[in-house]
Amino acid sequence: MSKAAALLRAFDPGVDVLSTRALAARTGIPRSTVHVLATTLAGEGLLETVPGRGWRLGPLLVGLAGQIIERTGLVAAVEGALPGLLRVAGQEVHVGQLVGGWVVYLHRAAGPIRAPMDNRVGLRAPAWRGGCGKAALSRLDPADVDERIARLCRDEGVPAPDRARLADELAAARRTGYVVSSSFQAGRTSVAAAVVDADDRPVGGLSVAGPSALFTRAVLARTADDVVTAAARARGALPVVPATAAPAPRPATVPAPRGPAERNVVVPPPR
Repeated sequence: MSKAAALLRAFDPGVDVLSTRALAARTGIPRSTVHVLATTLAGEGLLETVPGRGWRLGPLLVGLAGQIIERTGLVAAVEGALPGLLRVAGQEVHVGQLVGGWVVYLHRAAGPIRAPMDNRVGLRAPAWRGGCGKAALSRLDPADVDERIARLCRDEGVPAPDRARLADELAAARRTGYVVSSSFQAGRTSVAAAVVDADDRPVGGLSVAGPSALFTRAVLARTADDVVTAAARARGALPVVPATAAPAPRPATVPAPRGPAERNVVVPPPR
């Protein structure tokens, strides 16, 4: 079972198809065993064959992932909060769910003018790379953030972020209630707020993003207000999840987002 799981985990966000040889190299499992396991997984719909190239994730995973998305209710909760967010042509809305140290993009909405962006639906990225993930991380206790980052970097071989810079960004987000980020894609900026449940645990993030040139100081201030308001509205629409025996992650102690007159929106330098 663990070897089968290792094969599925080998398909990271930047890789669509892997050969038997590549799967063996990534997992350390002998090629003969990889072939047997991959064939079995393909028979169950967890993988599928790509003639002449190898294997890719199978259609059964879509249905399984759909159940998880529906259970958390993030997309459904955010839908009612989206109208009015896109006030500037070229902006778009992203919704990402926090999963351990990852953020998984579940929804993307744009107007008639759409700039090329890397936040495709289904993309999984380290949470500290983009606005949605940073906003969600900011609602966790710093020790929890550190543990998630360390585990992801250790288990997945992901390069570690600049811890000091990230800590400063998350601290600022805890004070203001939102994140302004330009680190996910060159020339793009996002303004994001965390969507939290009734117990203040972060479920994910909601952002308005687009070409950095669109985000003048006035647009940043207005967008920050809109995103914080939308995230708060989404919180009220999230389903109530029954408590479990396992202890929940400790949310950070976050002051209420400040009003428009109290906010000082700062455009971060390009990274």
